Amino acid sequence: MSTSTPATRYDKWLLKTMNDQRVKRYHATRGARRRIVAAHIAVTAAGLAGMVASYLTSSPWPLAVLLIALVAWIPLTGMLNSMTRGLLELRSHLLDERQLAERGTAHATAHRILFWLLTAELLGFWVAGVGYVPMADLAVPLAASLPLLWALHRLLPLWIAALRVRDEPEDDEWDEAAAGAPSAA
Repeated sequence: MSTSTPATRYDKWLLKTMNDQRVKRYHATRGARRRIVAAHIAVTAAGLAGMVASYLTSSPWPLAVLLIALVAWIPLTGMLNSMTRGLLELRSHLLDERQLAERGTAHATAHRILFWLLTAELLGFWVAGVGYVPMADLAVPLAASLPLLWALHRLLPLWIAALRVRDEPEDDEWDEAAAGAPSAA
């Protein structure tokens, strides 16, 4: 942690919250972390579908889906932030060099993925608009894709960082490794 900028009370609270040991057991294994990420992606997709459908119809069901998804999305996002130890939420001066590098890697990987998704979308709209589909008919798909792209821009780094988290070694493994290690005398 950098000492150049003092941590505010909010920084200390957020750091404590992101490193809460009580929730560690829920994401202690790689399989559990993958399930949480998959659930977060599914809930995000359901919420976005509800949001887009609520614009297209006057039925209350899409809005209900959006609200239910939001109720599930909030704790799942908290779990993702916990498993990454706040990597993407904490301010830079609270992270060490390794964490800053991990944050940069997650952002760079997400940027590359999003670049190719945007390129594919642009190419798809261009091919469809060249004469196959009237431009007026592309307004709804284009408008529906904007919330998806916004969500991907915001959440893809978090999903990538959460999937890249490694299992922490058990204390016993460290003790055994230290006992068997040759001394540097």
